[in-house]
Amino acid sequence: LKAAFGGVLARLVRIVGARGAMGLRSPAKKARSATARFACLAGLLAVAWRAFSPGVAGPAYAVRGSWQGETSALKGVVKGEFGEVIEGLEPKVPFPPVTFGRGGLSVGAVDGRVNLTYSTKLDEDTGLSLSGTDEKSWIARLLGKDMSLQIRGDGTNLDSLSWDAMQKSHVQDLGDVKLEYNSDKEYNLTVSREGFPVKGVEVDTRVRASDIGIEGRLGARKQLGPAELRYTVENPVGRYDPAGTKHWARLPTPGGGGAPP
Repeated sequence: LKAAFGGVLARLVRIVGARGAMGLRSPAKKARSATARFACLAGLLAVAWRAFSPGVAGPAYAVRGSWQGETSALKGVVKGEFGEVIEGLEPKVPFPPVTFGRGGLSVGAVDGRVNLTYSTKLDEDTGLSLSGTDEKSWIARLLGKDMSLQIRGDGTNLDSLSWDAMQKSHVQDLGDVKLEYNSDKEYNLTVSREGFPVKGVEVDTRVRASDIGIEGRLGARKQLGPAELRYTVENPVGRYDPAGTKHWARLPTPGGGGAPP
């Protein structure tokens, strides 16, 4: 580069010298013009020599910035594809949540999405809540002491409705009954009873019936002096043969410890 630049300079010097020779035969005005051109050329030569001479620091410009992305995106730059690089330079600005609430009504914008929530009390034990977003999805919940109902939907499209419900109660001589079911025809019916006596033995029972089968658990406890004997048998869901049941027995003694089944 320096050799090529030197050749260009030599040519410029010859041209200026030739025009200077013509100036000797021209009027004084042409002589002054040639002198001015020579002075400009000398200044350019000085600047160029300083810029291209080894060991001499020339003018420099620095631009600060950063880029984060996959290294595979740099392969596209070689082909002239700058899309992934430009996406990496796009600013990521987190917006703070904005909320407003009064009474049971709450309106807010979180993560670029508008949310609307309303809740109220129907009675002392039952509450109703509605929530929706700007994407038209909504959820309605009815919560009570012994029951719950949740409905999901998308706008006014009735085909998008789905729901699940739960109800529980206590039945004399039977125990606690809990029923869970949903719009997909899945259900769980659980009946459990704890601590009822049978000939000096305390018995715990739990039976759960679902759309995939029945599972049961039977536990017995009897006090034997300072120790308590515990025995449990359980069948996994869908297994009703005795060979598929699981059994646990435990007889802890004072100071002996032992883990429950």
